[in-house]
Amino acid sequence: MATETLALKNRDNTYRSLTQIIVEQIREGIYEGAYKPGARLNIADLAQRFNASAVPVREALRNLEAEGLVEFRPNRGVVIRELSAGEVRELFLMRLPLELLAATQAALHADDAALDSLEAILKEMDKAVGTEEWLTLHDQFHHDFYSLSQLPRLTQYIEVLRGQMRPYSKLYLSDPKHVQMAQDEHYVMIKAVRAHNPQAITPALVEHLRRPAHMALAALGVTDLKQFDTNFELVIAARA
Repeated sequence: MATETLALKNRDNTYRSLTQIIVEQIREGIYEGAYKPGARLNIADLAQRFNASAVPVREALRNLEAEGLVEFRPNRGVVIRELSAGEVRELFLMRLPLELLAATQAALHADDAALDSLEAILKEMDKAVGTEEWLTLHDQFHHDFYSLSQLPRLTQYIEVLRGQMRPYSKLYLSDPKHVQMAQDEHYVMIKAVRAHNPQAITPALVEHLRRPAHMALAALGVTDLKQFDTNFELVIAARA
């Protein structure tokens, strides 16, 4: 089929294969909530939607499986990955040292022009509070921020871990107090980076991750968060 060799030019003049296009569109659907956790994905239906055979669709789903967004289940086919409380706990404990590393390295390498761009994103986020655009800008902010670390493999891995939590992001958006606190923490982190002060980033970023972790775990029925907080503090202490 001719469409299976299709490659489209991206805005940055790179080319994407049909498989990459399918990956991006299904991923976006998962992030935006069009595909709910536990929902089944029908390969034939997706192939029809993308005007492709099953081959690039299956390849795309295998890529998404590697990202932890879908899983192939016997007798059920492909389903959107549902996270257990234990998996959410693991994701946040993994993210903490990696995001601290990226943020503190960004403080060593960032220039004023890059930080001005990040502050411009924050100002757009201020205007978008309460809308899904805020989540899109939030993802862009953290991608651009961690990219300043000049550690591309680290940034890519962080994005995979963050992506696995993306279906839960509307939970955070529904809490105006959390959104305001998160935004305040963004500004604190940028101020610390502008001052080339890596140590000043840590308290803000720790709370930036601890609070959504509590929200996600509570939504999954966890009522005692003391053990999680103990483990969280151990991760922080290990970096000291």
